[in-house]
Amino acid sequence: MNNFRAAISLILQKLAARRLEARLAGIPVPITPIALYFGDSPSYLYQLRRWYRALEALNVVHPVVIITSDSHTYRRVRKETSLNVGFATSITRLGTELAVRGVRVVLYPNHSALNYRMLRFSTQAHVFIGHGESAKESSVSRQLKAYDFTFVASASSLERLRTIRGYDVDATAIVVGSPWLEALPAPPSSWQPDNRTTVLYAPTWEGDRPAMDYTSVASLGETIVAGILADPRLRLIYRPHPWLGRMRKSTAAADARIRAAITAANRSDLVDTGAYGWVLAAADVCVTDISSVAHDWTAMSKPLFITVPSSAAIGPVPQSAYDGATPVGANEATHIAEMLVTATGPGPNTAATPAPISSPTAFIEGVSRVLEIF
Repeated sequence: MNNFRAAISLILQKLAARRLEARLAGIPVPITPIALYFGDSPSYLYQLRRWYRALEALNVVHPVVIITSDSHTYRRVRKETSLNVGFATSITRLGTELAVRGVRVVLYPNHSALNYRMLRFSTQAHVFIGHGESAKESSVSRQLKAYDFTFVASASSLERLRTIRGYDVDATAIVVGSPWLEALPAPPSSWQPDNRTTVLYAPTWEGDRPAMDYTSVASLGETIVAGILADPRLRLIYRPHPWLGRMRKSTAAADARIRAAITAANRSDLVDTGAYGWVLAAADVCVTDISSVAHDWTAMSKPLFITVPSSAAIGPVPQSAYDGATPVGANEATHIAEMLVTATGPGPNTAATPAPISSPTAFIEGVSRVLEIF
């Protein structure tokens, strides 16, 4: 019965997409030399949302369109940004969108298999921009060879890419910083700072294959959270990856127990599932896994603790992944509270956060450079 319902839902979704595509086909569109392609469903929108502000800044210089291929995503994105939003689900319509809009550069925020429908068009320059960097295998992927250029955050990113066999880093990689850090969103109204040291615990998800299983939730998470909740000097913001628990019931169960423990403690700790970024400024210290959060946190110049992966499927983690950070394994997790207090000192960290942390300027210059070549 579940398979039948899923099949019906898929058919209805495809019909709705075809109707939307036909309705939009006759509407005049502006010339937009830059397109960002996002073919996935709304559950992946966390990968796109961090780019809205940078794309809006780019739009002032070079008009931008976000081209979607999921009707639900199309409607959601139109509500979330002032940018032009297009829709195309068939190959024919994708080609038409590129042509009528005069698209010369296509940006990609993920490695979705759907990207290959767009990559077949050879007139445009194809640029991978990602949605955050880390020492994970996904940030050092041979999939990058499918694109004309790759935008990366820093010189250390270039060094990681040099490990990809046959990949010409010097010819294709362009350093643009992390423009999503330029303007962090405001905290939710429910968040009120106090005199405790604020700890961000931001675990990643299980990944789409064993070699990407960097999450600490099931192995260390409950110990870390229990230690923080038991210490009156510390306050917790728990920020799990949006996809945490989708691949394993045991991870989902551990996440649920952590949430329940935070609620039961009743000490104004927070489970944060809203807009990403405000926690980077609000927290005094971060505990996270090898992930893009760790990369972003390094820009904050505040103490960082990175968990040691427990999955046997993960190969040796390069020492560079822990540069400037304190590794946290099973032994360290049992006395994490004292380690956090020692790293930050008593009370909240009053050190000023650099402002701006990053800027879209280098990102805009990178796109302009690609336009000059193509």
